[in-house]
Amino acid sequence: MLSFDISKEYKGSGVSQGLERGLLVYNDGILLVEEGMGLGACAFQIGGYTHFTSNKSIYESGDSFEVVCKIDKMLIWTIWGMKSKPLTRSLEFITTNIYMKQEKRQNKLLALGNILRKIFNVKASFVNVPTQGEVKITYEIVGNEIFVNLSCETKKTGTKIFVMNELGGSIFNQGIVDGLITPPPTGWEKIAGSCELYSYIQGLTFAFIQKNIPTNVRSTLYWGREQTASNYCWAGFESELFCSGRKVNNYSYSIRFREVAQ
Repeated sequence: MLSFDISKEYKGSGVSQGLERGLLVYNDGILLVEEGMGLGACAFQIGGYTHFTSNKSIYESGDSFEVVCKIDKMLIWTIWGMKSKPLTRSLEFITTNIYMKQEKRQNKLLALGNILRKIFNVKASFVNVPTQGEVKITYEIVGNEIFVNLSCETKKTGTKIFVMNELGGSIFNQGIVDGLITPPPTGWEKIAGSCELYSYIQGLTFAFIQKNIPTNVRSTLYWGREQTASNYCWAGFESELFCSGRKVNNYSYSIRFREVAQ
């Protein structure tokens, strides 16, 4: 039986350890998130750097949650233990302009990046910064479907927003496209048609359904999966939102789980 929760204590594992997650998903009491960010977690690309959130308040009422977050953490990569903004900006550029656009080569690029991180002892760190804005996310749970509504306001215009819905990469290790079981996506791939992520072990799939895009927002949808020995282990869906102003009002979607006979 599926159940859901928000936790300020659970900070994940792997490369993103230390960040607060979105909605956590359990099946028969087993947490299905692994290194994933949970459902509805957000990242913001501001001034050439990726920023994350920390929870300001959590309100639970029956089958719904309301979470207010501050945008107050910035990703800085370290090399040999020293924080490096030039390295961080370079990796941001490579991720956005090369990695995300090379769908067929992402597995090789991910493996190469993992080797280079080990050689040069490159690690992620998340530093506290002045608040760059605020996010409000509401979750309404109806059976095995979660309806998510997101509004936010940032200090700068033209912010790129990544809305992440990620569960465990070793758990959801297959895809279903137009009803047929397929290999999982490699890295991030643009969504074309009907697709689900599938866990044979759990007998579950989950899918993303976009509901409302505000008029000042442009949305691109991806699904993806990454798994390496020690750093990455997630599978999920991502909305890449570009906002022409400073406010996003009522971007909404749902995550639908489906039980599959094993």
